[in-house]
Amino acid sequence: MPGFLDLAATPAAPPTQSIRDVFKGYRIELQSIGKGHDAEARWAPVVDNLVSHIGHDSANRITRANAIKWTDNLLVTLSPKTVRDSYLATARAAFAWAVDRIDVAQNPFAGVKVRLTKRVRNREKGFTADEAQSILTASRNYAGSAKEQPKMTAAKQWVPLLGAYSGARVGELCQLRGEDVRQDDGIHYIRITPEAGTVKSGMFRDVPLHDHVVGEGFLDFVKKSGSGPLFYRSGPRRGKTSPAETVAGRLGKWVRTLGVIPEGIQPSHAWRHRLKTVGRELGVDPRVLDAIQGHAARTAGDDYGDVTLKAKLVLIRKLPRYEFE
Repeated sequence: MPGFLDLAATPAAPPTQSIRDVFKGYRIELQSIGKGHDAEARWAPVVDNLVSHIGHDSANRITRANAIKWTDNLLVTLSPKTVRDSYLATARAAFAWAVDRIDVAQNPFAGVKVRLTKRVRNREKGFTADEAQSILTASRNYAGSAKEQPKMTAAKQWVPLLGAYSGARVGELCQLRGEDVRQDDGIHYIRITPEAGTVKSGMFRDVPLHDHVVGEGFLDFVKKSGSGPLFYRSGPRRGKTSPAETVAGRLGKWVRTLGVIPEGIQPSHAWRHRLKTVGRELGVDPRVLDAIQGHAARTAGDDYGDVTLKAKLVLIRKLPRYEFE
């Protein structure tokens, strides 16, 4: 019939999926398997920038050309590594999930690449012995100020020493709670656990305390602090950044002010590199060293058997003691 529209024969418009809902759905699934605990805060700038650049919030309307232009725009102000590993990788993974799980037809970020130029390195990534010595001396002598929160002062006093003897990520140390400092069979240790905050592997691990850390009074500090976070005040968050991440950032800036390390050396992560270097010089079992630092087993054979607390303690006790005034 002229003018009659057969609604039954008209294909339905594809459902509109929000870009924000794509990231949210992917995050919820990750968290359901113990991953992505800090994803909401880390991904917020990615999502906000993408929606702002695209000019809409429809996941199905993003094209490959949009993805490429977004990437090029990010490279104007951000480093290629940040764009590739933080922005592009997050968007690609979220949309790959959306294609599998919800009504999103394509992943516009698949195959989009960021070329990295090889960085020129003029020295090792970890602290030298002299740099480590200087930072730890400044840390242990640090008295804080009337304007600084006591827990921030404590972070500057203790986190570098803990990092020197554990090689843990600075965020893992900054989120330690009183209840994460434990003792079993006479071994004092810290438990790095997702219950306290972000752990990259999503798995807890126990790291024995070096005798030097105990001798400096760390256990007394923990006892006085009580339960809850050791290095930040507990309570409601004001923003999306985790308190431990804020403390870690301030700690890194403080280390920079000491004038000890050159540009290009990470002021906290360099402890992880240094511990690996020291361990190799000592000829210790690399699997035990990896277990202490939270690195995955390198081979299927390495994954057999357990790296016990006692095995870790044997290695920790071999680490040379730092001397400072």
